[in-house]
Amino acid sequence: MSAGEKAGKKGSAQDSTQGFGGLLALLLVFKSGFVVAQTTHVPSTHVPPTHQSADFSESSYAHHIWGLSADDWVRFERVMKNRRGVWSPGLDPITALGVSTDDRGERQRLAELYVRTEYERTRKELAFQIAVDQAWQRLYPKTPRLTAAGGAQAASVPPERYAVVVRPSCAQCDEFINGRVPDLIEEAHHGVDVHVVGTNGDDERLRAWITTQPLIQAALKTDAITINHGGPEIEQAHYPALFRKNGAGQWSRDL
Repeated sequence: MSAGEKAGKKGSAQDSTQGFGGLLALLLVFKSGFVVAQTTHVPSTHVPPTHQSADFSESSYAHHIWGLSADDWVRFERVMKNRRGVWSPGLDPITALGVSTDDRGERQRLAELYVRTEYERTRKELAFQIAVDQAWQRLYPKTPRLTAAGGAQAASVPPERYAVVVRPSCAQCDEFINGRVPDLIEEAHHGVDVHVVGTNGDDERLRAWITTQPLIQAALKTDAITINHGGPEIEQAHYPALFRKNGAGQWSRDL
């Protein structure tokens, strides 16, 4: 074989090796997902949004979770970097802003947002607790529920909140409201939520029921309770039903 032929084969082999190496590198680039970062053939303006930093994502979208604006979120971060962050570490954004403003309109807006948020949280947590109770009765009907260690001590601690489930035209429910709800209001740190099932989301039917409950009317004037439609997800086999929420945010059934 001549020297020229050897040189030609050597060059061809090198080209082949380099071509294979380039292909392998390109495959690795696509597999890793960092297409823009690894190649010079795509302009930097084509960087996909998913490659943006986590900090950018948080500052841009976290406020939507709480129903706040971007400006609200900036104020919240500023508030938590000051004394409020030391006094109340881990405070939720709505409360942090509400207790830090001196503007009456702003306070009312945040208070209404807080109530809507708490209502949704309470409704879903209560519905899940009811589903757990029903599952226990369905799966282990003859087995008593076990109480965690220290349960008796925990039960003696005033609850964060109570939830009462009643229905219209229920003599036992009326009896419970008049006999127990005043005490529940005194015991709970954050009031009592009354869920009325059977109204089918009709505000007029709910108002009609309220007119038959003088104690409920008086409590509403002091913001000691909330009255809510009880959807099918919290309907009970018997009424009334009473749930207690502890400081850890866990619901348990008392009645």
